[in-house]
Amino acid sequence: MKTIFIFASFLLLISCANIKLSEAGSKVQIIQQISISDLKHYQSVGDIDCKFGFNAKSSTTNIKQCRIELKNKAAELGAEIVVIAHQKLGANPSFGVGQSYNTGCPNCISMVGTAYRSIQESR
Repeated sequence: MKTIFIFASFLLLISCANIKLSEAGSKVQIIQQISISDLKHYQSVGDIDCKFGFNAKSSTTNIKQCRIELKNKAAELGAEIVVIAHQKLGANPSFGVGQSYNTGCPNCISMVGTAYRSIQESR
């Protein structure tokens, strides 16, 4: 019984850890949409996603953490912006985007976006 309590406490501590914004990630912008004319100046470097939830944090905190993760992932790809394609609050973080399985997790968040870098930067 003591082992189960220690393991559960460990899991709770892990779920409370915050993701830190990297220096490179701090230079990445997250936007909801981009015009076709602006998109001509960027090259897609990949799709990225994040999933948070089933923890003792608020949905607002999980959204912030998810955005930090997206920025860090985009920075690792050399991107300057992330265009959010899909965001779902109340989504089970262990299931894929688009699944409508009701998990009863009001603080869960799932985001998917495309990371872009400037065409001028990549030359």
